[in-house]
Order: sequence, then structure tokens, then C-alpha cells
Amino acid sequence: MNEDSTVFLSVEAAREVLARATVLDAARHESISLVRLRDAAQEAGIGVDALDRAVAEVIERSGDQERAPLWVRRKLFGVVDRAGAMVFYWLFVLMTLGVPVYLLVAPGRATLAQRLTAAIVMGIITTYMTWSTARAIRWADRHGWDKI
Repeated sequence: MNEDSTVFLSVEAAREVLARATVLDAARHESISLVRLRDAAQEAGIGVDALDRAVAEVIERSGDQERAPLWVRRKLFGVVDRAGAMVFYWLFVLMTLGVPVYLLVAPGRATLAQRLTAAIVMGIITTYMTWSTARAIRWADRHGWDKI
């Protein structure tokens, strides 16, 4: 649709258009983050205070206190903010890189085949831990850290 500054809508029609556009846009996604909703409201000229009040009313009315899925809460080890989650992520990155190397060069009575097997197994475990933590952080970034 082209931009036409000569077309005017009543306030009620504008509300209806924005409500319908929100429904159509949300139909493409599972949910919409509050950050994205806040950005859309600002673009539409809706004040942040009004949006926050509306969100609080809708949540109170619907009881929509969606929590993060169990797998997200487990992977984040009870951490409730991004900074803490990133500490675990980088710890797992270091473990992914360091533990297999240590197992290969560590002195001991294990044969090279045993150390190589242990290094491969630990590499797989720490890679999974890194990947799953990154996935949980991405989920929380999209859906909100307040749901953890």
C-alpha cells in the first residue's frame, strides 16, 4: 500500500487497524516479545506508560504468566539474567576447548587410546552443554528473561 497523507482515519478506525495488524503479525509468530511490542507502540505514537499499563491489565486479566519451558530453566541453572547465563556459556566454551586437550597431554597411567576416548567423550559432552546453554539464552532473549 502506498503512503497517502490525504487519507484520514477516525481514532476508532485507527485502533481497529492497529489491532488487526497486530493480530496478523502475531499469526506469523508464536508470540511477540515485550521489546518488539514496545517498539511497535512507539512507532505508532503510543506512550510507554500507556503500553505498560495495558500489558499489566491484560496479564492480570488473562493470568498469562507464561514460564520458560523446563529445558530452558535447566540449561540456565537457575540464573535469571543474561550476564549470569553468559558466564556459564563461556565456562562451557573453555571446557570444550580445554578438557579434551588436558586429557590428551595429562600424565598418568592411561594409554593413549584411553585418553583419546575420554577426550572425545568430554568434547561431546561439553559441546552439547555449550550448544544447549546458547539455545536457552536465545530463548530467553526472544521471550523475556522475566519468564525464567
